[in-house]
Amino acid sequence: MKYLLRPDKDRWHKQDSMKKSAYAFVPFQTNFGELCGMADDVVFPGKGFGMHPHENMEISTIVISGAQAHKDNTGSEGIFAGNSVQTMSAGTGIMHSEFNASDSESFHSFQIWVYPKVKDVKPHHEKFTYEPEEKLNKILLALSPDGRKGTALINQDAFFSVSKLQSRKTIEYKMNKTDNGVYIHCANGSVQVDDYVLNAGDAIGAYDGERVIISANADADLIFVEVPMQHGINV
Repeated sequence: MKYLLRPDKDRWHKQDSMKKSAYAFVPFQTNFGELCGMADDVVFPGKGFGMHPHENMEISTIVISGAQAHKDNTGSEGIFAGNSVQTMSAGTGIMHSEFNASDSESFHSFQIWVYPKVKDVKPHHEKFTYEPEEKLNKILLALSPDGRKGTALINQDAFFSVSKLQSRKTIEYKMNKTDNGVYIHCANGSVQVDDYVLNAGDAIGAYDGERVIISANADADLIFVEVPMQHGINV
């Protein structure tokens, strides 16, 4: 297995009047395989983005805490809270808005951009929800290219998973597709991956192998983004 370590200090940290963000990748500039955007966003109460366009990109949001109000021109709208993942195939073009649904609490999420497998598809939006115990000391699949196990669909041979790993517990991540790589982000807590320690905000890309062993040094929330590696690595 080969590894690409991406510590928190290497992310682009930015704060304005609307949100505090840390960017691991910038679309069309840096990438790990087909993963080209990963924004760790804390949106302040009542703030957000009005209607704006996207096209030919797979855009997914993993909610950590708080709630987001989403609306788009496919007819999808609603409030997305913790224990949920939403995904959007922008395809030929989509307009959407996203706001913190609370006027008193911040909204924390990861917005993740992946290059599409097929361009110019019909725009599509859906969500995956789960119970907290479903990811406790196990890897819970949330997005897949074929909707397996009730997951939401993504227009790429990509697999998104989440996990809540308790201290001193160990799990194994096995690639869902040969030749894929997986980007593992530690949202909080601390874990060990091979010889590397990941603390809150750190991540590691693993590729050219079949499986990764992760052990928790402290309770940790993990995000797994498994993607094809055709675009190579550019950081």
